[in-house]
Amino acid sequence: MNGKRTNWIGGVWIALALAACAQGDPLPVPLEVSAKIGQGETRAGDTHATDYDKRTFVTGDRIKISKSGGAAESALYQRKAEGGWGLADGQTALTTTGSESFAASFPEEFSGILADQSTPTNFWKSNRLTAAGVLNGNKCSFTFAPAAAKVTVVVTYQSSQTPESASLSGTGIRTDTGASETITPYCASGSTTASVRHTYVAIVCPGSRQFTIRLKTTTEAQKTYTDTSPFTLQAGYNYQYNFTATNELILTGVTVAPFSDVAEENVGSAT
Repeated sequence: MNGKRTNWIGGVWIALALAACAQGDPLPVPLEVSAKIGQGETRAGDTHATDYDKRTFVTGDRIKISKSGGAAESALYQRKAEGGWGLADGQTALTTTGSESFAASFPEEFSGILADQSTPTNFWKSNRLTAAGVLNGNKCSFTFAPAAAKVTVVVTYQSSQTPESASLSGTGIRTDTGASETITPYCASGSTTASVRHTYVAIVCPGSRQFTIRLKTTTEAQKTYTDTSPFTLQAGYNYQYNFTATNELILTGVTVAPFSDVAEENVGSAT
């Protein structure tokens, strides 16, 4: 009798499962991923000396994808040599029934906007890209955009100079808090290169900001510029300060453009 009852119960479960399938209840299937950066080139693991400003994905890049709308899960997906994206080694594939939400971020090791961005790698680690997934069946596409803003400082000296130090200070420029914070920017024109024009770049938090910029060369005293009033920075935009340097920093203009429109000025070598 017990055996018959067990068989009957099992039959009920099978019937219910078949009924659920017949009614179209979705079953989880592996997620298929495509990703790009909206409107560059960098490689995972290198020093990023010539490609610190991320503009496209290449072989070896890894993105972190998170799922919501059920049990929260995340996994790393990697750009393959043959093109496309696949699950990174040691990861468990994400699945979807078509009803969940997905979000992605890059780089995977992002921990915050760094105070020391003086190296290409640290600038790269500070430049977080994010994307909301667009789901079509089990295929999820991501178009990444910068989560922060970029500040570029271009200064023209009266004669060839070698950079010594630079800093960008302001309230909440790294953490979006009320704290006074300082960032050491990356010298894109070459930290040991003598030239008439110097270019510095830094990743900063979007929001209402007011900066103090300090620049020093090996042969001249430190020069300082402070914004007269705060202004609003938007994520994904580059704010370029253009200065001439005499006895002080003289602001000649500020230009605003999306990251992808123009790279910061390539100042080249001294002329």
